[in-house]
Amino acid sequence: MCRRGFGTSIQIESLQELGGGTFNTAYLITFAGPLKMILRVAPPQTADTAWEDTFLMRSEHAMQPYFAPIAALMPKTLLVDFTHQLMDRDYMFQSFIEGERWDNAWDELKPEENDILWDQFGAIVKKIHEVRGEKFGLPRPGFQFGRWSQAVLDRLERTLQAAKDLGLNVTDLEGTLDMIRAHPEQLDEIQTPRLLHGDLWAFNLLIARRESGPAIVGVLDADRAWWGDPMADWTMFILAHAEPEAGHSHFWRAYGAREETRGAKFRKMVYDGMHAATALVYSVRTHDEDTVQRAYGTLREVAEAPPALIDP
Repeated sequence: MCRRGFGTSIQIESLQELGGGTFNTAYLITFAGPLKMILRVAPPQTADTAWEDTFLMRSEHAMQPYFAPIAALMPKTLLVDFTHQLMDRDYMFQSFIEGERWDNAWDELKPEENDILWDQFGAIVKKIHEVRGEKFGLPRPGFQFGRWSQAVLDRLERTLQAAKDLGLNVTDLEGTLDMIRAHPEQLDEIQTPRLLHGDLWAFNLLIARRESGPAIVGVLDADRAWWGDPMADWTMFILAHAEPEAGHSHFWRAYGAREETRGAKFRKMVYDGMHAATALVYSVRTHDEDTVQRAYGTLREVAEAPPALIDP
């Protein structure tokens, strides 16, 4: 296959669709040379698109400059097109990073090798969370707020509506919302918006196996990035609820100690409810019954929170 333009020709040797994604479609394009790049194509925007999935690629493009502290680990945008003149979808070309997904290599690595990666992971997340913003929420008009409690309530209210549209039991989620509306002050102890990746775990980290030891070489898919409390990032929720790993201590050693104040415990409880609600809606749509039941369980725990965490 050959493409011509500006007096030159480009030979495409292969076009391979990449699996593992849950929203965009990604292709690995190999040119003669060899040169490789990634083409990511968003699905068409329809009335059925979930609120949190609307214009994800545009959000990622807007947030990319803020990831400057880890720019060496992130794909570079080569071309982006949101005009829909060539196709009725958003798409972008990105540089290719050679590596393998950490979750695919996890079981093949020695425990001490995974510990090295946990250390690196903690340091990377710390660099991301040190970036400061101006408003809380998503990088889109109508989704940005001056107070952290407003951003959390907006996210939960949108998720509540999505759950109602699916005909789900929302009693515990409504109880969580009522609790936050009555006690926003502990959320509003967070005064400075920080950069959150929104979807960072082993499946979005590329590693390289080297003689000196494994290394994280790529951080992918920042399309769910937003501004908020670092402890509200999806990474922190997974760390708290995943099966215990010895490597978790290495993550926290590199990242730094967690705050253990009463306000911090209240906020963690709220974030558990926020992420569980999101997981509930997503899992119902994808027919993941196990996650549905676990999400309901977490929402019940939040709704039945001890008064010592709530009352002044």
